[in-house]
Amino acid sequence: MAREHRRMMRDPRARARVSLSITPMIDVVFQLLIYFLLTAGFMGNERHLRAEMPPEQSAGAPSRELALEAEPLVIRVTRGGGGVRIALDAGLAAPRDARELEQILRDALVAPDRPRGLFTADHPIRIVAAPDVPWQDVVEVFNAVVAAGYR
Repeated sequence: MAREHRRMMRDPRARARVSLSITPMIDVVFQLLIYFLLTAGFMGNERHLRAEMPPEQSAGAPSRELALEAEPLVIRVTRGGGGVRIALDAGLAAPRDARELEQILRDALVAPDRPRGLFTADHPIRIVAAPDVPWQDVVEVFNAVVAAGYR
């Protein structure tokens, strides 16, 4: 045994070759990939949250990307009374749920048949949610705003 050890120390080619098999690691990675693909929950009625970039400005014009031209309509979403409460600024009625919010906002939208509406389709809208409101309820409010015709 000692003689074999000395020979291995003198001749580096005589050392045992160590090989690393990555096949089991690749198998585990593929199994995890399949697991996460199968268990991920994708809802069919989810909508994309859009973010529009400001139009291109000329080189000499001052940058006003963050400036709002009109005071935004604020929609407050809070929890209370065993459910979610939605409150609107600008003197609009408080809706009971997202469907009623959609109808109120649709009625306030300027349209060819309603030239005296309160807001145009590109009027800024800010949704302010309390920290304890579930994300699903905030998304329902957002979807109601989009369904009412606002951009």
